[in-house]
Amino acid sequence: MYTLVTDPRAESDLARLPSTIARRVRSRLERLCENPDNEHHKALKGKHKQKFSLRVAKHYRIIYSLDRSAKEVTVHQIGHRSKVY
Repeated sequence: MYTLVTDPRAESDLARLPSTIARRVRSRLERLCENPDNEHHKALKGKHKQKFSLRVAKHYRIIYSLDRSAKEVTVHQIGHRSKVY
């Protein structure tokens, strides 16, 4: 089980999402923290190097980093795919 750490930006992003999408994001993050080895970690490039993207619904993404030694998942940004990259 990993600990979930959220940046202040990610918290405000989550608060601005529609309630149905926000519930799906929370559910997806819970699954990620329970067993990150079962998820597909899409590695990002450029300014998001060493971060990963997780797809939620069809158009929303969670940008996060994974620290296996500290067993932490840090969420950096949540939003529509046209705005988070």
